[in-house]
Amino acid sequence: MKKVLTIVSSLLLSFFSVQSFANLEGVAVIDYQTIFLGTDLARKSFEDLRESGDYKELMEEAQLKDAERVSLAEELNKEVSTMSDEEQSEKLKKAQSLYQDVQFLTQKMQNLENEVVQKLQADQGPNVQKVVNDLIVAKKITLLFNSQALLAYDRTNPLINITPEVIELLNQANDKE
Repeated sequence: MKKVLTIVSSLLLSFFSVQSFANLEGVAVIDYQTIFLGTDLARKSFEDLRESGDYKELMEEAQLKDAERVSLAEELNKEVSTMSDEEQSEKLKKAQSLYQDVQFLTQKMQNLENEVVQKLQADQGPNVQKVVNDLIVAKKITLLFNSQALLAYDRTNPLINITPEVIELLNQANDKE
């Protein structure tokens, strides 16, 4: 029995050895979110958004309200000992209202950014799929993982992480259009 256990253990150890896993030929990982946000087209789209009147207006309003909130908080801290409870309560309510306004404006800006991401995904989806399919064939990839499905992987290894290569190929394809 002891010999059988030793043989089975040896076989298992040799099968699951580091060397067996070190050679992951045909296995790759891709990060689709990074692809959609990492292209030149995505950078241009976000630059255009940030230069748009609506986005600038929201940003400026949020910055003004936040500056007013910070100023109010500083004033409250300095003069807390000389203020009545009612004045303190009023200033706290105003600061809280300003904070909520900033949160609302920030959410509106985030919604505009999400719209850009959704448009990029819709417009670039077929191009991404074509580039990925071409890479699968060219690199003889037999197993492709989405990075969100993995706990960890070597993002710096170009043999495993094909995301930068996909971004580069997409930029080239978009330049041709």
